[in-house]
Amino acid sequence: MSHNMRSRFPSARIPAACAAALVVTVLLTLPAVDGARADTHEGHFVSVEELKRGDRCVGRTVFVGTEVEEFELEILGVVRGAAPGTDLIIGRAEGALLESTGILEGMSGSPVYKNGRLIGAIASTWQFSKEPIAGITPIGEMLPALELMDAEGHAGGRPGLDGLPGLAMLPEGERAASSLARICDMAGMLDRRTDTHTVPPAVAFGDRRLSPIAAPLVVSGADPDYIHRASRVLGPGVTPLLGSGIAPGPAARTDIAPGVAPGSAAVPGSSSGAGREDGELKPGSAVGVQFVRGDANWTAIGTVTHLDGDRLLAFGHPLFNVGAIDMPMVAVYVHAVMPLQSMSFKYASGGELLGTMKEDRNRAVAGVVGPGPPMVPLTVNIRTNGGERRFEFETVSNRPYTALFSGLAFGGAVSSAVKASGPVTVDLSVRIDTGEELVEYRDVFHTTEPAMRCSGELSLLLSFLAENAFEERELRGVELDVAVREGDFRTAISRVDADRKVYRPGDDVKLRVFMRPVRGDPFERELCLRIPEAITPGSLTVRVGDAMSFHLWERDRLGPGAVPRSYEQLLNLIRDAKPGNVVVAQLLSDSPGLSLSGDEMRGIPGRAGLAMASSATSGAVDPSMFSVLREREFAVRGQVVGFHEMTVHVEE
Repeated sequence: MSHNMRSRFPSARIPAACAAALVVTVLLTLPAVDGARADTHEGHFVSVEELKRGDRCVGRTVFVGTEVEEFELEILGVVRGAAPGTDLIIGRAEGALLESTGILEGMSGSPVYKNGRLIGAIASTWQFSKEPIAGITPIGEMLPALELMDAEGHAGGRPGLDGLPGLAMLPEGERAASSLARICDMAGMLDRRTDTHTVPPAVAFGDRRLSPIAAPLVVSGADPDYIHRASRVLGPGVTPLLGSGIAPGPAARTDIAPGVAPGSAAVPGSSSGAGREDGELKPGSAVGVQFVRGDANWTAIGTVTHLDGDRLLAFGHPLFNVGAIDMPMVAVYVHAVMPLQSMSFKYASGGELLGTMKEDRNRAVAGVVGPGPPMVPLTVNIRTNGGERRFEFETVSNRPYTALFSGLAFGGAVSSAVKASGPVTVDLSVRIDTGEELVEYRDVFHTTEPAMRCSGELSLLLSFLAENAFEERELRGVELDVAVREGDFRTAISRVDADRKVYRPGDDVKLRVFMRPVRGDPFERELCLRIPEAITPGSLTVRVGDAMSFHLWERDRLGPGAVPRSYEQLLNLIRDAKPGNVVVAQLLSDSPGLSLSGDEMRGIPGRAGLAMASSATSGAVDPSMFSVLREREFAVRGQVVGFHEMTVHVEE
């Protein structure tokens, strides 16, 4: 180590009594586990069996810019069986900077060496620790991530999780008002939902926890308040913070067409890394996993642990622990170290594309230097009273993270173009290219948190398509048009009148729908629902309501028949969805209807038709509570709220 490095990180030791107490606490708290350990190559790596308390080691990381610097570290002990099949190395870093800041967010993956041989990666620490004490992941437990990446049949970005991150993005008070949430419910997706994010287990010490070091998630192109709100969606694995989208130095590549995998990238020994002073990616270099790029950038910051040719290991812990992934790996420039009482962090920016991260495993993230992965283009046009703004992004092509980060990027764009809170009306149109079809969706809704509501709505819609249980669908591109009007433009259905109570077959039921907007004068609209000629005398039900009421009563009316049994029926839920500014009127008969394998069969006589269908088909036959005789609708300016029901009579 050079003289100037020793002066910057003077040696300091933890008191012997404290160190002994810490190791004894660890050994007493966690039972030893015997069993096979991951092999290490004797010439390059140090196994945990070779380590003992007091060993002097050297760590490597970046504190400023891209230059890898060294710091000293003393081994305090090895906890065998800290978790099933895993060990934990505990070390204390030394040096004036780290003794002031503690272990930093962004140090995840910083390699630790003994006599030039790699021990493992700094990966965990204690929050509010008075000493820079770190948990080190043994290198032998990280190496299997490279083997998985090389294994035949690498999934390439199909983690296979069921999840609806959009539900958590929706403002809590508005979740019940989301039509998409109700549509997901009709599709049965809420019943089989699991948590989207897997939080790595923490090693407990009484009422204290050794936790994986959160990765700083540097975000540009979003309002700070929105970033703070979005942090609750991402879980403890990453910590969002406002930052620059582009690292200083040579500009990132701009010749990459949206949605197309780049054909080249910086490699070790090249001089094309953004902001890299020596042009070389090496152990200790800062590295990023980029989820969104373009007019916004969302990049998680970590450190390279080990290079094996064009392959590398980093982080020493998972990001989301979802297995096979395909996410951009980018160069990182560290602007400064930010010392905090709770957890200090590296303030950094993502730069030029370096390659692809391919594995997100329990003990490491692994990638390959070279071409980048395919991305999903996302185009957003936002119209407000102040004009129109256009944003262009690319998001990761990994389920469920395409839905998650597309929603977050969209919400960030809204947060930068629209006021943060207060009543607004949003008119949202979405076009999604799945490679097989173009899916279009439109909704109009009132919200007091436009950025979070928009992010949740888009995320729900993308999850609805990508997480369906019927057919594989890749998201090839998303286009959004958003019109935002400030103010409360909701309109209530105050009353519904029919021109009379008794009708004959073939008559029109003429309805007058009285509307009362929050702003402006009351008004009324007329609707006609024609009674069929071949109708059995008796009572009919008239329902008039908003879009949310329509979705709820259709789910109740159809029962099991509302649940789609094919991808086409799933798409019909989107195609038949009513935007929030629509008033829907239905004329219903109490004669039971039926759905055949998920398709409602309208116009078939009630109980007789149900009996005929049941005997004539092997498909699922589901009765419905009512039969729809007629349906009409009209639109108003803002979101409609309200529901009315009445009974009319038909005589011969």
